[in-house]
Amino acid sequence: MAFLIIDVLAFGFINALMVMGFNLQYGYAGTLNFTYYTFVAVGAYIAAVTTMGRSPSGVGVETYILQWTLPWPLGLLLGGLAATVLGALILILVVRRLRSDYLAVVTVAVGYVFYEIVSNDTRIFNGSNGIYSVPPLAGTASLSSVQYSLVILLLSAFLLAGVYWVSRRLFLSPYGRVLRALREDEIFALSYGKDVARARLWVFLLGSFIGGVAGGILVFYIGAFSPAAFTPLETFFLFAAIIIGGSGNYNGAILGAFVVLELVTEASRFLPTIGGLANSGPIRAVIIGVALILVLKFRPVGLIPERPMKFYRSRAPLWGRLRIGGKSGPTDAVAPQ
Repeated sequence: MAFLIIDVLAFGFINALMVMGFNLQYGYAGTLNFTYYTFVAVGAYIAAVTTMGRSPSGVGVETYILQWTLPWPLGLLLGGLAATVLGALILILVVRRLRSDYLAVVTVAVGYVFYEIVSNDTRIFNGSNGIYSVPPLAGTASLSSVQYSLVILLLSAFLLAGVYWVSRRLFLSPYGRVLRALREDEIFALSYGKDVARARLWVFLLGSFIGGVAGGILVFYIGAFSPAAFTPLETFFLFAAIIIGGSGNYNGAILGAFVVLELVTEASRFLPTIGGLANSGPIRAVIIGVALILVLKFRPVGLIPERPMKFYRSRAPLWGRLRIGGKSGPTDAVAPQ
């Protein structure tokens, strides 16, 4: 029972990292990235092949590029940087001057191309069989399953706390206001002289980096990764988590990750088999789809709506800020809230 709880929490924090990164792109800036899980996959693959070492020779063994033996923190960092580079290539070289809807189409195309290349070329990441036997973070340390799950839980919780702090600071910053203006009306943001392309670029890169790091933690936890793990359905689940939790809200992103990606997933394990189908696959998709429809119909702002901005204003009424006789001075200023 203890292992189940720790395992669910560990996966919950990892999924929350993914949703938080995706929320920066979609919830804050309104950037439609229909293949966000591809960035997670890139981070997972690079984190694995930079720490696994050389592939053993022989017939029927896995083959992959790089084959480095770096420490896991460097592998995790390189996974995030690789996802960032992919995001930079998409925005700078392909769709720098395209609108958000065209960007969505391009992300789908990029995800499809990446999927086909990785699935069919066995020299990159072992083709459709994927990579396995990824070394754990603990290395040669002797840890039980519960202990290792606890290590992953603490690491992912620490990183999630950092991403939460960054998301909150970003939301309250002037740059965050620019992103929300871009999300609501790009022409409006341009009319005020805002650099829309640069604003979209930096938040897209930040979200990609977070997704890559989350993918690295995931592959270190489960010890394997394959093309079957980053189908378009996975990105749909992230979309559902953001919309149900509350788009544009960092608290809603975490809530949506746990409700959609953990609560529904774990609950589907206890449902009976229907029509010979696997429990946690099609049933999970049906439950999440129905929940998404209900939220969009009855509470489109999500479980935790985006917080409206509060403008600074004085605590004291106007007459309290005036001196007797109608004169005012700098000493009468009241600190804003």
